[in-house]
Amino acid sequence: STQSTWGDFSGPEMSASNSVVRWGILSTAEITGKVAPALRSAASSVIAAVASRDVNKAREWAAQHAPDARPYGSYDELLADPSVDAVYIPLPSAMRNEWAIKCARAGKHVYAEKPFHGSPDELQSVTDACAAHNVSFMDGTMWVHSLRTRAIEQALSAGAIGAVQRVTSAFTFAAPSEEWLHGGNGRTDKTRETFGCLGDQGWYPVGAIMWAYGYELPQFVQMTHTVLNRVDTIVAGSGFLQFSGNRTASFDFGVTLAHRSWFELCGVDGVIRVDDQVGGAGRTPESFDAYFKPFVGSSAYTQGNRMGADVVVQTTPCDHVLRLVEDFNAEVRARRGGAAVSSSSSLPWPQRTLAAHRVMCALFESACNGNKVVSLSSS
Repeated sequence: STQSTWGDFSGPEMSASNSVVRWGILSTAEITGKVAPALRSAASSVIAAVASRDVNKAREWAAQHAPDARPYGSYDELLADPSVDAVYIPLPSAMRNEWAIKCARAGKHVYAEKPFHGSPDELQSVTDACAAHNVSFMDGTMWVHSLRTRAIEQALSAGAIGAVQRVTSAFTFAAPSEEWLHGGNGRTDKTRETFGCLGDQGWYPVGAIMWAYGYELPQFVQMTHTVLNRVDTIVAGSGFLQFSGNRTASFDFGVTLAHRSWFELCGVDGVIRVDDQVGGAGRTPESFDAYFKPFVGSSAYTQGNRMGADVVVQTTPCDHVLRLVEDFNAEVRARRGGAAVSSSSSLPWPQRTLAAHRVMCALFESACNGNKVVSLSSS
């Protein structure tokens, strides 16, 4: 059921000791500017170290974001630091799996950016390593940790719109220049991001679909439209997912249209719509800036009845990133205390990531083969 799949997104209860989680960061990538404030400001959470292949970059980053963090000139040095409990990995996707496994083997909990590289089996090897070494694994999908997302889950579990039968979602924005569009950015250069914009933008609308259907695998998927740039990288497209019981979903993504970041869930009794999925800043002048800096938002969603009458439902504003870090830290503390990190009624974070990545791989296979239908086992 919906309820048994989602369970409680709040994570385990924080132990009375409220022990500190000491973070290391592998890389000084741009996104660390959005994540670092949450790693610092979450309860009993500190940035202990940062690593770059250029120690001077690590020193500069520490001076700006975490003056007490130890700067390292190699990733291995950071993993050898016994004071580091957990590692944030914003490395390029082609490097991420290797270093996530190294982190697990070093006994470090893993918070890895998405999308992921390689086959589902390769990502399974990452989550298996984490399980084998009793460390937590969580991907960097921030919006699912928001209080608004929890409120929607509760509404769906209470039957607010009936069973979800149809999901539509999108994440697009317009490339800032021709150079950027044709390989001048990591997401538009397949040598740096294999899935291109399908991975970078598509992860969000596909993720909304998977979340809405409780991370059940679809029966089949198909890209219906794929746009390549001059360096043979996916920069836009659309796709379709067929689930059991005649439930369906469609999505689009890319860098060739105006900014949109939304999803709609439809049942026989109503609809739920979110217009600011990724950033949480609404359709406002701040909606795009929220991707690059800390932002408190995600304060409303729209719910309509079966006749089309809408109401705006207010929810408690929050910072997506801070919510993710707090959920992650709670898992770390639970492991320290020997407690279960997920209740029996909820799907563990690694399983959600694996399901989403399996669908992403199937969509990429479709895109690379003339937008063919790709079947997935529901087992």
